[in-house]
Amino acid sequence: MPDAKAHKTDTTAGLAPLADHLEKVAERLGVKSVLVMRSEADSMVVAATAGEATQHYTVGAAGKKALDDASRVPLYCERVVDGDHAVFVRDSRDDATFAGNEDEVEFGLHNYLGVPVHDGAGHVVGTVCVLDDNSRDYTDEERAQLSELASEVERIVEEDGGALS
Repeated sequence: MPDAKAHKTDTTAGLAPLADHLEKVAERLGVKSVLVMRSEADSMVVAATAGEATQHYTVGAAGKKALDDASRVPLYCERVVDGDHAVFVRDSRDDATFAGNEDEVEFGLHNYLGVPVHDGAGHVVGTVCVLDDNSRDYTDEERAQLSELASEVERIVEEDGGALS
């Protein structure tokens, strides 16, 4: 049985009040990773990390966006931000858009569900997402838990515009 303390939930200072909730979402959903990501012009940056995969996703770690480079596979979260809607990928290995993406190749995490995070003006500033190494679906209740977490992040961001940094 894996040691539950082998990983460390971490957040930016602004998101620290959510640390326990992030870990609980990871446990309830049974996923390897729960992340809050900040969107920058050319990258997605980890603002909070929980779950077993925290060794891969540390606060401040960044993944380069594909942007308009057709030779690159887009990041999952990049598509959430670009489309301002939830993205679900049951198994990236079987997905024409995401096959061979960074999370799959580097960390073996080929299952993804992410929702957008908005600032007080309604602009997409990041995502809340989960990643796993098992191909799976998410129930309406599990999706609602992720959306609830995103709403909590949005409330914090509305009060503190720098909470994701």
